[in-house]
Amino acid sequence: MEVLGWLLIPLAGLLIGLAWMVWRSRDPKPVDAAQGMEEMARFREAMEKPMPPLRRSTSAPRDADAAQLAEPDGR
Repeated sequence: MEVLGWLLIPLAGLLIGLAWMVWRSRDPKPVDAAQGMEEMARFREAMEKPMPPLRRSTSAPRDADAAQLAEPDGR
């Protein structure tokens, strides 16, 4: 029975450590309502900005291998 008591000590330490990690990793709450509203306004402004256009090249392939792959009959 004494051996089980010694095995419970690391188990208790593990559970306390896990509880501490979960408690420390939660998202911080805003200090006051004004701070929360400012963060929400910044988020809203960021979401309203348009996305930059995608840059896709429309030019022909530069090397011969890519040109051969582009043509289905291989000429």
